[in-house]
Amino acid sequence: MQYERMTRHPNQDSYFYKKGEDWVPVKHKDALQAATEIGMGLWSLGVRHQDRIAVMSATRPEWDSIDNGALNMGAAVVSIYPTSTPETVAFILENSGSKVIFLETDEHWQIVDQIWEQLSELQHVVLIDPTDVPAGNWIDLAKVQEMGRELLKQQPSLPDEARAKVQPADLASLMYTSGTTGMPKGVALTHEMLFNIAETINQLAPLEEGDKSVIYLPMSHIMQRVNVYVGRRIGIIGYFAPSIYDFVETCQAANPKNLAGVPRMLEKIHSRIMTGLEQASPGRKRLFLNAIEAGRQRTRLELAGQPVPFGLKLKTALFERLVYSKIRSRLFGNDIQFLTSGAAPISRELLEFYFAIGLPIYEGYGLTETSSPITLNLPDRFKLGTVGPPLPGSEVKIAEDGEILLKGPSVFQLYYNNPKATAESFTEDGWFKSGDIGEMDEDGFLRITDRKKHLIITAGGKNIAPAPIEQKLIQHPLLGQIVVHGDQRKYLSALFTLDPEAAEVWAEQNGKKGLSPAELVSDSELQQSISQHVDAVNASLARFETIKKFTILPEEFSTENGYLTTSMKLKRKVIESEFESVLDSMYTD
Repeated sequence: MQYERMTRHPNQDSYFYKKGEDWVPVKHKDALQAATEIGMGLWSLGVRHQDRIAVMSATRPEWDSIDNGALNMGAAVVSIYPTSTPETVAFILENSGSKVIFLETDEHWQIVDQIWEQLSELQHVVLIDPTDVPAGNWIDLAKVQEMGRELLKQQPSLPDEARAKVQPADLASLMYTSGTTGMPKGVALTHEMLFNIAETINQLAPLEEGDKSVIYLPMSHIMQRVNVYVGRRIGIIGYFAPSIYDFVETCQAANPKNLAGVPRMLEKIHSRIMTGLEQASPGRKRLFLNAIEAGRQRTRLELAGQPVPFGLKLKTALFERLVYSKIRSRLFGNDIQFLTSGAAPISRELLEFYFAIGLPIYEGYGLTETSSPITLNLPDRFKLGTVGPPLPGSEVKIAEDGEILLKGPSVFQLYYNNPKATAESFTEDGWFKSGDIGEMDEDGFLRITDRKKHLIITAGGKNIAPAPIEQKLIQHPLLGQIVVHGDQRKYLSALFTLDPEAAEVWAEQNGKKGLSPAELVSDSELQQSISQHVDAVNASLARFETIKKFTILPEEFSTENGYLTTSMKLKRKVIESEFESVLDSMYTD
C-alpha cells in the first residue's frame, strides 16, 4: 500500500523533518529511493524473504525508511523500544531470530555489544547515526544504502522481483507487547492485517489527501506505525517531531486537521493549560473558567440531543473568538478539528474539557494483537465515554466474567515462538481474550471498565476497578500520575507523583521557589492541598472505594525508569513491587 502511493504520486510531499531551524520536505520518489536502497542493502547483507530485521530507535524518518525498505523486499520488521533493558533486547532478538539490528545511539550499540555472545542469529549491526562509537563489528546506515545502490546497478530488476514474492499472509512485523508483567510476547502481524486496518480507516475516517499529521509517538508502538500506514494510504503529509518534547512546535509547523494521541499526552497538555492559568490575572482567569463552564454546558446538551438555549449559543460564540480558538491554535495549530485517543482510558472530565474548547476527542480501542483499533468513535457515530462500535468485519462480545472477547480480520493468530501463550489467549471457539473488562450498550458501543488483571479484590471481598478512581484523582493540577492499590488489603491506598511544571509554578506562588518536586513531596501545605482533594473525591465514592492513605513519590513514572510502557501506561506490577515497602507502610496501623 505504501509502494503504490509513492510510485503513483512521486512528486507529492511524503513527509517533513526538522533540520536546524527549517522544515525540509521529502518527496515520495526520494523517500522510496531511500527505502529501496536500504532494502537492497539488506539483501547484500544476506537478508532474504521472511527473514527478521530489528529496529531500536526513537521515532525519526530513518525508522520509516528502514520499515518501508524491509517490507518491500519481503523481510519482517521487529520493533524494540529504545529504552529497553539489555535483558529485554537479548530476549527479543533471540526470540525473533533477527539477523540484522538497526540502532540509533552509541548507548544502544553498547547494549548489543555486551549481549552479542548470547545471540545465535544476529549477524550484523547497523548504526543509524553514529557519533563517537569505537571501531567494531558494525556498519553505518549510509554504508548500507551505498551497498544497496551498488546492487541496484548490477541487478536493477531485483526490487520488483523481491516485492513480487511478498504475499498477504506473509509476516510483516513482530511487535512485542509492552510487558507490564514478565517478558514481552511477539505479536505476529501480516501484510494483510496491516492493509485491512489501513484500508478500513481510509474508508471511515474524515481524512483527505493533502492533510497534515504529526508523527511523534514511538514507531515501536502499533498506534504510530498504523497511523503512518494510514497516512500514506490516504496521502497525508507527515511531520516528524524531533522529539516528543517538540510536539507543540511541530503542530505549529504542520497545522494538522487531526491528531492521534494517548491519554497521558492529553493529560499533560491539560495540566500545562491549568498551570498557566494559575499565573494569569484574576480577570483572565475568570474569563477562562466561565468559558470552560459554558462550553461544558453546551457540550452536555448537544451530546444528549437536547436544544441549546439561544443565550448559551451567543455566549459560547463569543468565547470561541476570545478563548477557545486561541487555546486550540497555540497548542495544535490553526487547522485542528478533532483528536483521536487510544491505548488507555481517558477521564470523562478531560473529554468534556476538550469538547468545551471545540476540540472533540474520538476514542478508539485496540491492542497490538488487533493491529490497533478494533472499535472506533467517529464524528457521525459517537458516544462520549465509550470507545465506539466495532469496525466493519470485526466482532466484540463480553464473556460471563466481563472480559472483552474479539474477532476480526486484523486480529492476530499467534505469539511468535510462544505456543503456550498463544493457546492461553484464545477461547476454544477462537475468540481472542483481550484481558480488558467492559460492557456493550444497546446501540453496540463498547465501554472499557479496566484491565482484568488490574481489578482489586479487597480483604473484605469487594471487587474494585482502580481506573475510574484514578481518573477522578488526577484532576488535581499538581498530580501527575496515580496508582490505586489495595488487592487483598483492608482498604485502598494510593501512590502519587507530582507534575513537574505544575509543582514549579506552585512553589513559586507559595514562596518556595527553587524547590524541586522531590523536595516538595513532604511540604505540609502541598500535602494539605492534595489531602483536601482526596477528601473531595472520596465524598463521591462508595465507602469501600475511598482512599484511606496516600504517599507522594519524589519522581515521575517514565519509560526511562521502567515504570511506563511504550504507550505510556503504568506498569502496575513493577511499581507495586518496587515500592512494596512504601505500600506496606500505609497498612502498618
